Amino acid sequence: MMVCRAWRRSRLRPSTQETLMSQSYLIRSVEPSDAAAIHRIKTSPGVYPDTLQLPYQPLSVTEKQLNERPANIHHLVACNADGEVVGSAGLIVNEGMRVRHSASLFLVVREDWQGKGVGGALMRAVLDLADNWLGLIRVELKVVHDNARAIGLYEKFGFEHEGRMRQEQLRAGKLEDVLVMSRLNWPRRAQA
Repeated sequence: MMVCRAWRRSRLRPSTQETLMSQSYLIRSVEPSDAAAIHRIKTSPGVYPDTLQLPYQPLSVTEKQLNERPANIHHLVACNADGEVVGSAGLIVNEGMRVRHSASLFLVVREDWQGKGVGGALMRAVLDLADNWLGLIRVELKVVHDNARAIGLYEKFGFEHEGRMRQEQLRAGKLEDVLVMSRLNWPRRAQA
């Protein structure tokens, strides 16, 4: 199992450590050494059906994504107290001159950690990054229409439904609808 090396050697500020029930975990920037753990999460049978990813992606694809990550991708991971990566989330900031105020959000949580608050903690960290460090106005995402747990999480964080892409995704031989959701942070609040 891949562990988060930063867990044991760092003194965490309260804002970077979350407490989940009786277990602590750390949210930090992704490292190339996290590739195997993220790959296991993204390709596990309890996760990939609810993503827009293929089930049999090779590890080399995830390794390449992490090693050659462009500057417009801000990727975080959540690690449990044992240093294992239990979730991953981030933003892909649009690069076009007229859309640089917006980004797409991605989020996956290891199957045995779903429903325990890891997704919420990752959402708080990603949206803090979007609002307070990147100055983004719009964060958007796509979610499979029947992923009720994820939809509920996104709504809790202020995401609203914008539309339905009919028969957008092929999943297990069946075309499925995908929902488009977004969260607007406009007008930007003036700082006192």
